[in-house]
Amino acid sequence: MILTFEQEKRIIQTLLKKLNASGEEAGIVAEVLGEGDLRGFGSHGILRLPYIIRGIKRGTIVPQSKIKIVKETLATALIDGNHGLGHHVAVQAMKLAIEKAKKHGIGAVGVFNSNHFGIAGYYAEMAIKENLIGIVITTTDPLVHPWGGVEPILGTNALAVGIPAEPIPILMDMATSVASRGKILEAMKKGQKIPEGWAIDTEGYPTTDPEKAAKGALSPFGGVKGYALSFILEILAGSLVNAAVGKEVHGTLEPKSFCTKGDFMIALDPQAYTLVEEFKSRVKNFIVELKTSKKAPGFNEILVPGEPEFRTREKRLKEGIPIADEVWNELKQISQELGIDLNYLKDLG
Repeated sequence: MILTFEQEKRIIQTLLKKLNASGEEAGIVAEVLGEGDLRGFGSHGILRLPYIIRGIKRGTIVPQSKIKIVKETLATALIDGNHGLGHHVAVQAMKLAIEKAKKHGIGAVGVFNSNHFGIAGYYAEMAIKENLIGIVITTTDPLVHPWGGVEPILGTNALAVGIPAEPIPILMDMATSVASRGKILEAMKKGQKIPEGWAIDTEGYPTTDPEKAAKGALSPFGGVKGYALSFILEILAGSLVNAAVGKEVHGTLEPKSFCTKGDFMIALDPQAYTLVEEFKSRVKNFIVELKTSKKAPGFNEILVPGEPEFRTREKRLKEGIPIADEVWNELKQISQELGIDLNYLKDLG
C-alpha cells in the first residue's frame, strides 16, 4: 500500500478523534507519525498507531489529559504529562523550552508521566525552525545490556540534536543500541540471521540467532562508549525528571500499564553567544570543508547528520509512503471496529 502524506495524516486523525482525542492532539500525532514514515523511520510511523489505540482503549493513554507544570524557574520546567498522548505532550514541552530560550538563552524542560512520542528529531527540528539549537533525550523499556553485563537494563535511549544551518539543517537522531528490537523481530519472522554485534543471548554470548537475541539483550553501539552515553542519557531523561530508570521503565513497547519513561528537551539560543547569522556562516563553512574533503574508497560524497532522512522525505513526498500489508490490514480491522471506512478515507485523495 502506498499513501500520500496527507492520506496518512487524515487516517490517523480520524481514528484518534473517534477515540476522543482533540483535534489538536490528533493533528500533532498524525504530523509526527507521518514525518516518521516520510523520513524512513517506519518503526516510529503509522506502525505505532495500533499501539496508541490499544493504550487509549485500556486507559493507559489518556486523550485530552491536562498537562501540568509542577516545577519551574526562568530557564527550566518540569512537566507532568498526566499520561497524555506522548507526541502532544512532547510538543508542548519543546514549545516551552523554546519560549524560555528566546527569553533567557536556554530552556530545559523535563517530562514524566507521558508516552512514546515517535521520532525525537521532530522536536529538535521545532527548535531549528526558530533559529535555535534543539536537544532531545528520551528513554525506553529496558532492552540493552550494560557493558560487561548480560541483563537488559538500559533503554535504546534516543538522542536528537538539531542545529540551524544552510543549505539544510543538521539533524542527528539516533538510538544508543546497535540495532532496534524491531529489526531483531523482523529477522525472526523472515527466518534470517542477524549480524554479529547486534545482540547477545541469555548467557552473554554474541549471537546471530534472532530468537536467542529476542530472549537476550540488544548491544549498545560503539561498545563501552555507547554504553556510557546511554547510561548518562537515562539519568538525564529519567532520574533527573522524576521518571523511572532501568527495569522500572515500561509502557513504550506495549501500553499495558501507565508508561514510566521520561523525556528531556533543551533549546539553546545561539544569540546568547554570537550573532545567529555568523554562527550559521561558520557552520556552513565547516560543512563545506567536510563535504569537499577526500572521500574514502567506495564513497562519492560525505553527508551530514539528517541529510539521508531529508532526501528520503523529499522522495516520499513525491512518490508516496510505502505501508506494509500487515500494518494496513491491522488498521483496516481497527477501523472496522470503530465503524470507519478506511478505504473511503484513503480515496479522498
